[in-house]
Amino acid sequence: YFFFGMYMIPYNALLAELGHDAQAKIDLSTAQSVGFMTGIVISSGSPMVADLLQHFGLVADRLAAYQYTIVGMNVLAAICMAYPAFFLDEKKYSNEPNLTEPFLKSLKAALGNSNFRIFAVADASFFMANAMVIAGLMFYLKAILLLDEAVGTVFMLAMVVITFCFYGVVNRMGTRHSKKKMMTIAFLAASAVFFEIFFLGKFPFSPYIQAGLLVATFGIPDAFLSILPNTVIADIAQEEFKKTGENKEGMFFGMRAFFQKLGQTAGVTVFAMLTLYGKDPGHDFGLRLSGLAGAALCIFAAFAYSRYKETVS
Repeated sequence: YFFFGMYMIPYNALLAELGHDAQAKIDLSTAQSVGFMTGIVISSGSPMVADLLQHFGLVADRLAAYQYTIVGMNVLAAICMAYPAFFLDEKKYSNEPNLTEPFLKSLKAALGNSNFRIFAVADASFFMANAMVIAGLMFYLKAILLLDEAVGTVFMLAMVVITFCFYGVVNRMGTRHSKKKMMTIAFLAASAVFFEIFFLGKFPFSPYIQAGLLVATFGIPDAFLSILPNTVIADIAQEEFKKTGENKEGMFFGMRAFFQKLGQTAGVTVFAMLTLYGKDPGHDFGLRLSGLAGAALCIFAAFAYSRYKETVS
């Protein structure tokens, strides 16, 4: 997480500098999300790569096959991450930074921005809810719907594909409609999806269809909440620059990453606590409660974000 932060914070801060207008910021954020989802799809193919290594006799041991696969995936990831770090001509495409404030003063100014505080609270709430549901996905499939764990990978890939398919929709809508309204609706839609979890296994149709509906309906708001937040942070940084003449993109994106990690950590912790109330077939009340908790957090996120004061990019 330390080195992840060292790379991602300045990387995301470039969004505000390279995106000189609203459409450019949406396009860049869409491209980032496409890359992220592509990485998920590639990395999820690790078992298949391990199978191929064994099938062609390159590696005999299954554990060794996985180890070589993981090393290969990391090498590929390192090359992809190195490309923008070494070959992006920052001076050519971005504005020269103008930051003279000391660190603590810049931090105080970022936290003093009311729009950023509202965004951070809503964002952390969503990531807390999202962490709970991601942590519980395999439990929902195995303990509530009584499906084999192996189908979890299939449904995860299905969710990625559905999210990916809606990126184009978000990209087209990003500059034509209010980002505030789209994100508020996405938070409410996510709350409805999480609310479904409480009733899983009680609907009068196949558990496979129930699982499919869960991942399909979550993929839609997830597409909006994967792309729009980065553009909102870029807008906040841009407005701050207009007011103060100081570029604080790194500080805003850094603080967002901090609140994200707080939300994710809290979400996993709360999920673990709720499983004390049941996480096994026939005794799954704790798992169902996690769905209600996720729904409540998303409703709170929508309420908090409704107070955001949107400006035209």
